Amino acid sequence: MSVSFYADGVENDANLRRIEDAAHLLGIASSTSIDGRLIAVENAPGAREIYGRRPLQDDATIAVGNERRGISRRLLATADETVVIPTQSRTVTTLNVAAAAAVAGWFLLRGSGQQATAARPEHRRPALLLVGHDHVEVGSSLRSAAAFGFRDVLLDDRGAGWFAGSSSVRREARAAARRHKNPLRVHPTTLAESARRYDELVLVTASGSGNPLSRERLTRGIRQLVIVGAELEDEEALADSIGHVTVASLGLQPMQHEPLRLTASIALAEIGRQVGRRRPVPGPPPRAPRYEKAMDAAPDPDVLLVDPAELLAF
Repeated sequence: MSVSFYADGVENDANLRRIEDAAHLLGIASSTSIDGRLIAVENAPGAREIYGRRPLQDDATIAVGNERRGISRRLLATADETVVIPTQSRTVTTLNVAAAAAVAGWFLLRGSGQQATAARPEHRRPALLLVGHDHVEVGSSLRSAAAFGFRDVLLDDRGAGWFAGSSSVRREARAAARRHKNPLRVHPTTLAESARRYDELVLVTASGSGNPLSRERLTRGIRQLVIVGAELEDEEALADSIGHVTVASLGLQPMQHEPLRLTASIALAEIGRQVGRRRPVPGPPPRAPRYEKAMDAAPDPDVLLVDPAELLAF
């Protein structure tokens, strides 16, 4: 079976490099042509969710689109299937294009169960700690966190400059996070400090030994802390000092420095699948309010016209 990524109109060179990184991590190719079944990743009518699928069995090309316009209409019309990554935010509804490629590829290659439903999914969502070294990677990861419904994130900022970087670094990081419409609260911390506050820690690694992340229960709410971006020495220190640490692996190919936006977005998408979306309320949807009459204009004698220049005297 041959699977590859196809970047349709992606403009940013950094995003193209990260899509190549995603292909490496998933053990697939990054191609300039389309081979086999074409699967478009796009928020489009009729798109099928990436959750609840069987693993890919045939040759396929997974296409992602331009940073602003998405996949072109021409290519979308030729796709054999269109898939969408479900999000939980009203304001941040898309991921960075490379993060979307990583998430879509991970679920399409492995398959998964259906997304859960719950009366109050926000009570099932665990706490999240990101360990970041690069400001753009941190920003893109925070964008994904907001998209998957998180309202607060802990950040161990190890030189990324999210809190104390130069103005240019902070500007780039916040642009990557879509900060102008991202209501996420980001709290400074350290791994050691946060580890003491939670009953259960789940340390997510990109590769290596560990339970598959999809087999971990990630729905224990605020008693549970999911950690993404920690390094090998962090894992060893936590294992020596704390007995309630579980190591969960994404099962990716080894890479010297995995981009945080890719590993974090995959982990967040799996948390989103397990935590689920709100269960539909039985009965018909609520109707819009109705009013008996519109406002009437006041009669002329009761109207006082004021020239704006007169207000300057007050």
